[in-house]
Amino acid sequence: MQAHSSGMQPHQYCCEWERPGELDGPEVNATLEDMRHALEFIRLLQNATLDDSNLSPETLDQLQNPPEEVLAVDDPDLLLWLQIYIAVSNASEETYNAVRDAVVRRFPQVKALSLYKIKKAVGKLSGVVGHCIGFTGTFARFERCHRCGQARYFARQTFMTMLPGPQIQAIFRSEQGAEDLAWFYTTAKDIIIATPRGSPSLAKYFDLVSGQKLLECHDVVLMLYQNKKSDFVSISPDKRAIIPGPNHPQVLDSFLFPGFYHVSALMREGLPAFNAASRSRILSKLFLALGTADGPGMAMFNGSVGHHGTLGCRIMCGLVGRHKPGCPHYYPALLKPTGPPVPGCDHDDISLSSIPLPSVESYERNLKLLLSARNETQYKQLRKATGLCKPSIMSGLSRTLPVPLCFPIDLMHLTCLNIPDLFVSLWRGTIQGSVLSDPKTWDCAILADPDVWAAHGLHVERARCYLPGFFDRAPRNIAEKLNSGYKAVEFMTWFYNYAPAMLRRTLPEAYWLQLCKLVQGVILLYAEDILPQDLVESKRLLTGAIEDYELLYYARDPDRLHVVRPCIHLIWHGPDHVVVTGALISDTQLPIERLIGDLGSEIKQHSNPYANLSQRAFRRCQVNALKAMLPYLDRAQATANSLPRAAEDLGGGYVLLRAMDSCLRPVSRLEATLFFDYLSASDPLLCTGEDRDSFVWKTRRWARLRLPNGTVARSAWKEQQKPLSKLRLARCVKVRPCRLRHMHYYYLLSHIRYFCRIGKESHPVAVVSVFNTHDNALYERSLRTVELVEYRGDESLRLIDIRAIESVVGMIPDELPVGVDFALDFEHLHVGHKYFVVEKLGFDVRILQTDTGNDPEMDIDE
Repeated sequence: MQAHSSGMQPHQYCCEWERPGELDGPEVNATLEDMRHALEFIRLLQNATLDDSNLSPETLDQLQNPPEEVLAVDDPDLLLWLQIYIAVSNASEETYNAVRDAVVRRFPQVKALSLYKIKKAVGKLSGVVGHCIGFTGTFARFERCHRCGQARYFARQTFMTMLPGPQIQAIFRSEQGAEDLAWFYTTAKDIIIATPRGSPSLAKYFDLVSGQKLLECHDVVLMLYQNKKSDFVSISPDKRAIIPGPNHPQVLDSFLFPGFYHVSALMREGLPAFNAASRSRILSKLFLALGTADGPGMAMFNGSVGHHGTLGCRIMCGLVGRHKPGCPHYYPALLKPTGPPVPGCDHDDISLSSIPLPSVESYERNLKLLLSARNETQYKQLRKATGLCKPSIMSGLSRTLPVPLCFPIDLMHLTCLNIPDLFVSLWRGTIQGSVLSDPKTWDCAILADPDVWAAHGLHVERARCYLPGFFDRAPRNIAEKLNSGYKAVEFMTWFYNYAPAMLRRTLPEAYWLQLCKLVQGVILLYAEDILPQDLVESKRLLTGAIEDYELLYYARDPDRLHVVRPCIHLIWHGPDHVVVTGALISDTQLPIERLIGDLGSEIKQHSNPYANLSQRAFRRCQVNALKAMLPYLDRAQATANSLPRAAEDLGGGYVLLRAMDSCLRPVSRLEATLFFDYLSASDPLLCTGEDRDSFVWKTRRWARLRLPNGTVARSAWKEQQKPLSKLRLARCVKVRPCRLRHMHYYYLLSHIRYFCRIGKESHPVAVVSVFNTHDNALYERSLRTVELVEYRGDESLRLIDIRAIESVVGMIPDELPVGVDFALDFEHLHVGHKYFVVEKLGFDVRILQTDTGNDPEMDIDE
């Protein structure tokens, strides 16, 4: 196939698709022929070269001889149209033309560029191109699809691969980009130097770089994502390929092959680049760290039989599953069910401590056994015995972690969708699969009653106003919206933040304790920095949670075997994988899922949405490359690095934000005593001769405070000007440990009245009302998942240093206020009422925040 002159080229594919029949995807149905095709793909990757990549001469020359200078756009007219093009990137062609006409009408001397010309300029400056091999890899010689017989040149759709090489070269051409790409190497070096020889573990685990298997990586580290529904493949830091939907591919290797071939060639030959930081030419050999996917996608990616199989564990730990009589679907149950033995899975109980960690040696031994199959019958027998159906295409790459260590757990789908979906179906009694009993009669079906379910949904819905805006989408009424696109972030907040507190009076004690073990074990895995002792604690809690789950929900009943879903087993491997590949929140599919939604919102051509999606992704790659080389084109980053009007930088990442009083205003009598006590200790001259009870003080109040983590804490001064129904409260904060109590540091949970400055040195302080200490008995019994406190109002007013505020938290009412209309409630928090603390899992707002001037948490706009 001839290369397109634009450098962006499509891949043909035919009808090798099928719709998944179930929510969790179809079973893997591989054949001996599929295994042979996989081996051929691997052989081609092992011998990949850039010269055989079917690249145009121009693209090949760009890869092998990149410009050795920092990119500069000297033409002011070209720069103007570049900025306009980027600014209207989500608008129509007519919008660009209208802006162009308006500019030319006002400034006739400006050289106008048509949309076609500016696109050509963007392509040339960014260097980002696509790539095509037609029917890819071993299928390149086929005239017809080996699956359906569809003629090659009557392919139904095309897909595109955006080559990572030119984009990495673009990032290297800016000083900041070059420093960012060196972060992994320099951080790994610092960790190795700081870790004593022979130490059993690191001081802490964070990001991918702290994984034991990745500490030896160098140069640019890539990570691959794959999604079963959207079929969007990405190798970070930028987007790489779009496979058109709406169905998912049966032969995924043929779609991965073009991008993998390019990466393999760069691994073997190296990628020349100009390092703007050192002003030198370098040769970088890429390292593909990890490949992630959801459950069905991973089965096609790593060559396993999938979670339906006898050895169905995603990470290939070797756990032998069990199935019901006459049902071929296996489940990872540890306990042997009662009743007549089922041939092939009548083994005794399995102890979690006896399950080995995944190993390269075990995988290679099983793969060698599978490859010895000489006919279809042998292949099927060995497929069941090994849990493999083909070698993974990752085996063809020379610089990557070995299989299966390169395939981590997907924490997002596992903890935010699979586990909450399982438990809500159990608690509602809607789980399907039992024939001898009605799940609504089980002890765990506490939400089966429609009235109880409706009341719980109302509690969840009304908690929304008490949840700060940086929690993203607050959980909607789960009783009404469960089947209306309930989002992963909603499930996460509902299950891990709300459920332990809201269901503690409803769930039987044993079931509630099992829930608390599971929740706390997962919360520890979501920490940004995970200490070794936290990993040990998480492993202990998850072990107890899984053992209790089988005893309570499954109870050795063969009719309930289906409740032991793969997610219950897989989460147990979480702490071990942190040691191997670093913090799991660094390699979840959450970023790619957000990107898919973001690109989907840009689709303009609804008659052919998937082709349009490819074009939008390709355009995004080009614009991102330009922004990497010309940072001043990135307005979002420029805004993030600037302060809003009238803001005051306090240092250390703390910034006072408007609104503020236009003049000094007197404070209340109670607040004046706080200021008197503070000044008596810090600036006694300001209150010399004054009586504490009659002391009068005036101050200028501030409404908001930006914290070092990027969140914005607000105050009752401004929030109470709006009813509760129009707010997402963000004025409850956690204050750093302020003293020692019983040999343990503790936090103050406080409600902010307002911020101000005081004294000759203008010390930044906050007037807060401190919640009482939490119910310690409940806190310990819930394994630290339910922290219940009481609001005391004026009774507990304090003056604190602003720099002691650590984070914003949600304060959710333990019980719904009786007779309170949120549309008329301007008080929001009520004295004597109890609230439980909610903190967002694994959240670092600095990654997401782009506009510090806006405060979207102030109002509810849904």
